[in-house]
Amino acid sequence: MNKKLTIIVIGHNSWHFLQKNFSSLDFLKEEQDVEVLYVDNASTDETRVAVSYSYPNIKMICYPINRGVAAARNIGMVNAASEYIMFLDSDTEMNKEAYYEMMKFMDENPDVGVCGCKLYGQDGVAQNSCKKYPTRKSFFKGLLRSLGKQVGLDIYPNAYTESNYNMDQSQPFEVDYVIGACQLIRRKAQTKVGFLDEKIFYGPEDADFCMRIKQAGYRVMYLPMVSISHAYIRPSSTKFFSKLTWKRICGLFYFFNKVDRCKKQ
Repeated sequence: MNKKLTIIVIGHNSWHFLQKNFSSLDFLKEEQDVEVLYVDNASTDETRVAVSYSYPNIKMICYPINRGVAAARNIGMVNAASEYIMFLDSDTEMNKEAYYEMMKFMDENPDVGVCGCKLYGQDGVAQNSCKKYPTRKSFFKGLLRSLGKQVGLDIYPNAYTESNYNMDQSQPFEVDYVIGACQLIRRKAQTKVGFLDEKIFYGPEDADFCMRIKQAGYRVMYLPMVSISHAYIRPSSTKFFSKLTWKRICGLFYFFNKVDRCKKQ
């Protein structure tokens, strides 16, 4: 391995976020064993030119078509030669405390394959960055709850807490998965389980990956004592019946069926 860490950031028409993201990583400029790799998912705006001009030291790989989150992160991993890999969404901002604490934790706990930290939104509220595996039951409960809210009904009021963990803890704890917005991955674990499942365009690719990491004998840990910011502008949130929302639903049911097949083996 040539580097200690490769930070992989992907984006699509995301320059307005990438400026803050890359600036937040300035403290790593003197770290010779850390590299930042940006994978552009078929941007059609000024993103590629802006990244090349403003951050010439960041390696950039340009995809001619948008093949989704998993495919973009996979090409990043293929081009990474490092002991650790960190996934960061374009709308995140890293800081020294979170970075060094996460790296220290992984160095001191070789049985951990993936870890993540607390994420705070622009509203200052902690996000659900560690979750339990999605299930058909949790999906339909969440769907009915969302539809109920639109007509003023409180359906399945506990659906939210059933799918998530109590994050009001001070010490690291094991979880089913940490979301892909910020994941620090041990390369040995990734090599053992392979790459992200590219059949999932957008959605539970992070849950699927962490599940395979755990099946390989590693732990997935959440570190609540450190945090980064995450704007969390979810692409599918603007239109309930958008094309991307449909792709996310397809990804979820692909994941459900994949889990069912594994249980039968």
